[in-house]
Parts: sequence; structure tokens; C-alpha cells
Amino acid sequence: MKLAGAILFLCMVVLMGVGVVILTSVGNVQGARLFANPNHFWMQQLAFGAIALACCVLVACIPPSFWFDRRVAWAIAAFVLVALVAVHVPGLGYRANGSTRWIRLPGLLLQPSEFIKIAAIVLSAWWLGAPGRRNEALWEGVAVPVLGMGVVVAGFLSQPDLGSSIMLVLVNGALLFLSGARLRWLFALGAAGLVLLAVFLAHDPVRMKRLSPVLGPLRPLLVKEESAAADAFRPAVDDENYQLNMALSALGAGGWRGRGLGESLFKHRYLPENHTDFIFAMVGEELGLAATLSCVALFLAMAAAGFYVAWRAPDRRTMLLATGMTLQICLSAAVNVGVVTGAAPTKGLALPFLSYGGSSLIASVSTVGFLLAIAFRRGRESAPAPERPPLRPEFLPSTELWNG
Repeated sequence: MKLAGAILFLCMVVLMGVGVVILTSVGNVQGARLFANPNHFWMQQLAFGAIALACCVLVACIPPSFWFDRRVAWAIAAFVLVALVAVHVPGLGYRANGSTRWIRLPGLLLQPSEFIKIAAIVLSAWWLGAPGRRNEALWEGVAVPVLGMGVVVAGFLSQPDLGSSIMLVLVNGALLFLSGARLRWLFALGAAGLVLLAVFLAHDPVRMKRLSPVLGPLRPLLVKEESAAADAFRPAVDDENYQLNMALSALGAGGWRGRGLGESLFKHRYLPENHTDFIFAMVGEELGLAATLSCVALFLAMAAAGFYVAWRAPDRRTMLLATGMTLQICLSAAVNVGVVTGAAPTKGLALPFLSYGGSSLIASVSTVGFLLAIAFRRGRESAPAPERPPLRPEFLPSTELWNG
């Protein structure tokens, strides 16, 4: 268990280091343009990283049983509700790129959804892993947790934040399956979720245009396409596949060894969001295929170590907590890499530990803190002490010995 924890921490630190190096190299262009400071992004990321590591250590020092206390769980649920509403409060919520996902504080911009996803995992583990919980029952095992997820998803979609909604459903749905919920109810919920997703996408032409080619023939039925004349005068930057094409071009231009640090061409406004959602493409362009494959290998190592911690967890609640945190890291990384490489439609999810952003970095590193808390406490908490055979009378200490 301690070895798994060491692997988790080491992989996390290496990925954070790669993120700072890439931000130092590619963030100078946007830093100089937006903040008149080419060092803005990497200096901010270092500050965020220090705060994130402090949060990781703090969470790792807290016994996992603390989060399963009823009063703590209700406090977490209250935090989730307040955070979902706060982004819509005038003067507090901040809107950018058509979404209201942030809270503006003095000198600080927070994205509550990053922390809500972690809180949802804690609440799912607390409810589904409770001793005596009948997870095979419809009300206890499915209805209550699904209603809770529905509230959070509704809050995410009101921002709107489809990527976080899908991630929350995938992670917590996996916890429902592991906790013993009946498959027929899970299949029914999955089918209902797909229908709701299709309805949501049908009312959002921008996202419909980003669907995979499999659903391409259905676009004329659901979305009114613009005329060819209008498309002819549309700027290339507005092309629905522009970011993907630029990301693939950046990956291809890097080759095996990459162009070299500071030699990126696509950081000059060619690839939007190259310091956040598409930082993986910048890793490929400057450091090459070897670096991108190494990053994927590090995430796979974290997945193996995280699932090992979950497998060796002393009780069901802790197992669900470790599994949820591991899935949160791995699925986020898989979706981001899939978006950059064209295997998945654009979701707006950051790459854990690498993408620029305080909320994403602090939340991702704190997620590892939960896993470390479980890994380094195995045997000291929750695990029953091994039974020993009673000592024979001749081995019992005498009264004279104890009295000195």
C-alpha cells in the first residue's frame, strides 16, 4: 500500500513538473498579450502548485473516517448546493465564453465544479458504503443517490457545463455498479440518461456539430445547417473542427523528438486554449511523441496504483472512495487526450496536473491526497487487528515482574 502511495505521489509530481515546463515555454506569447508579462502563466502555476501540494498533504493527514461522519457529510452536501447557486449570483458569478462556471473573488477566480465533483464522490462513498445499506433495494441503492446526482447535473447544465456533467455521471455511476445496485435499474437509468443527453444536444447546434461522424447523417434532422454561401465567407477560426485540426497538426509537427522547448509554432494564436484544454498538443509539438506517451504511461501507472489502493481498502466505504478518486483522475485524463487526438468530441475538460488553472490543479492534487490517506493508513485504521492465540500460563508475566 505504501509503495502504491509513493507511485501516486511521484507520478503526480512529475506530471506537474511537465506542466510547468510547458507553460514556461508556450505561455509566454499569451502571457505577454493578455497580461503584459510573458512569465505570468508559469509563475501562477507554481503558486497554484504550492497551494495544491499543501492541500494534498492536509487531506492525506485526515483519516478517511472523518469524511464519513454524518455531520461532515451533510456539511459537504450543503457546500455543493451553495456552490451550484453561487455561480449565478449577480456580482459573484463570472461569465466567459458563454458559460457561467466561475466565482470571482478579490484577486481570485474559482471554478466550483472542480471541487463539487470531488465532493460528490465523497457523498456517494458515504451513502453507498454505509454498513447495513441495502444497495440492492431500489430506494436506498438507486433512487437516493440518483436524485442527488440529478441535482448536481442540473446545476452543471445550468452553467452550462456538459463535460463536468458527463464526468460526474460516469464516475458515480461506476460507484453505483460497484456498490451492488441491480443491473436492470442501471440499464434503465443509462437509457434514460442517453435520451436526456440527446434532447439537450438537439437544442444546442454548436455541440451537435461536434458530434462524432457516426451521428453526422442525423445532423440535418436536428440542426438547421447554414447555407454553402454563408460557409464560404466564414473565417477559418470559426470552423467547428479548427481546434482539432490545429491540435493534430501540432502533434504531427512534433514527431518523435519534438521541435524543442520554446520552438512551438502553434502557440502563436494558431491553437486556442493551448495552455489549458489543449496543453497535451503542446507537449507533443515541443517534446515529441516520446513525451506524450510518457505522460500517458504516468497516468496508467497512477490508475494501477489507485485501483490497487481501492482493492486493498479495509472497508466498503473506503474502497468506493478510492475507486471514485482514481476514476476521476483517469477518466479526466482519458477524455482530454481523446479530445486532443480526435477520439472524442470537445468537452472542455482540463488535463489533470498539466493544464493551467488553479481550481483544476488544486482539485486534482487533492484527489491524490484522498488516495494517500487510504494508502498510508492501511492497518492503522479500520483494519481489524489479527487475532492471536491465547498465551499459555507459563508464558504469562508474573506479578513480581510487573511490580518491579
